[in-house]
Amino acid sequence: MTSPPAQEPTLEAPGSGEGDAVVPEAPPVQRTPLVLLLGSRVTRGFAAGLINIGYPYLVLMDLHATYLVLGLLYVGGALSTAILTYIFGRAGTRVNLRMAYLTSMALLPLAVVLLLFPPNFELAALASVLGGFSATGSLAGGGVGGVAMPLQTAILADLTPISQRTRWFSYFTFLTGAAAAVGSLAAGLGSLTEVFGVALVLAVAAVLFAIPIPIRTVTRGKAPSRRSRKVIRQFTFTGILNGFSQGLLTPFLIPYFILTFGLSRSEMSVYSFVAGSVGTLSVLFAPYLDSRWGFVKAIVGTRMVAALLALSIPFIPLDPALAAYMALPAFRVAALPAQSSALVSNLPAQDRAEAAGTNQAARVGASSGATALAGYSLTDVALAIPFVGYAIALSVNSYFYVYFFGWKGTRLKDASVESSTS
Repeated sequence: MTSPPAQEPTLEAPGSGEGDAVVPEAPPVQRTPLVLLLGSRVTRGFAAGLINIGYPYLVLMDLHATYLVLGLLYVGGALSTAILTYIFGRAGTRVNLRMAYLTSMALLPLAVVLLLFPPNFELAALASVLGGFSATGSLAGGGVGGVAMPLQTAILADLTPISQRTRWFSYFTFLTGAAAAVGSLAAGLGSLTEVFGVALVLAVAAVLFAIPIPIRTVTRGKAPSRRSRKVIRQFTFTGILNGFSQGLLTPFLIPYFILTFGLSRSEMSVYSFVAGSVGTLSVLFAPYLDSRWGFVKAIVGTRMVAALLALSIPFIPLDPALAAYMALPAFRVAALPAQSSALVSNLPAQDRAEAAGTNQAARVGASSGATALAGYSLTDVALAIPFVGYAIALSVNSYFYVYFFGWKGTRLKDASVESSTS
């Protein structure tokens, strides 16, 4: 895909106000801010991995709640993530990007503090709402503390030139996912209090890393341009389908193998770790896929393979089903950095925070609704329904990428502008 020329954003030095002096983006890549942003992402990802394991044990073992209650808490976390993501994304575009980003970052340590109090259902529920604890999103992209992710996406886009943006998105996604995986493994060590204590230290460290990052100033009250809103609507619609497919299947993959084949927790943990690791590694191929085929072909090709893999799982024996399960995440997320890069690269810098926030809000919101639907079908209809629905949703998602952006992604050029006039 051929991207339009990058707009040169202005960056706000730490502690400066809206009317203070600004400095232009330093070509070609701003190394120190990128290191700080990466440090913030990695420490936050590690904390998310710890929470992802510790939180359900807190609810199920210490509070003696049922799986249904845990599911409702996850749905609450997903819905709060969707709402807060949209609010902070708009604030990042229309009010103050620095304020919105740091406030969104502070929600995760605040949520973890609540988990360190004596076990209490009300505090656990509030922590889920503030921290966005959810089984419907990946750790690297919205599963835990995902409110800050779209704002980080906008900031990362400001710090990188278009020619290198997909590569940097893939690096950040890979390292964040790897940190989350290590955090998940580390959560098996020590007591829950120790797990949450370490998560709190890491979440606070992520905020401290974020404070010195130079962040672009925002013109108050400025809404995205008409053509920017068109791009946002298109990516939001594809995000809804993407989230719906993810919510249908992701929370129920592990329960499917446990209930259908009777796999033990120790066996399933190994298969789950392999699947997550393969998926994390796959994002490193995003720059090649983007440069070789363009982001539309990369998304359509990889996700159609994912659709076929998911469709096969409920109709094949254990061994090939496990192979499909472990390969599925790789094809699902391989082109994700290319998609993120395409979104921000085809919008003026000032519109990116709202675009990324709206996209994630739509994805996570649709995911939570699909999870409730899939839970009903698994209980009262048929085990194959979420797998078939996932394949259909991904196929329709792929069709609309081609419809909106063209097979070569060239239609985005008509919608991208550098001005922000309404």
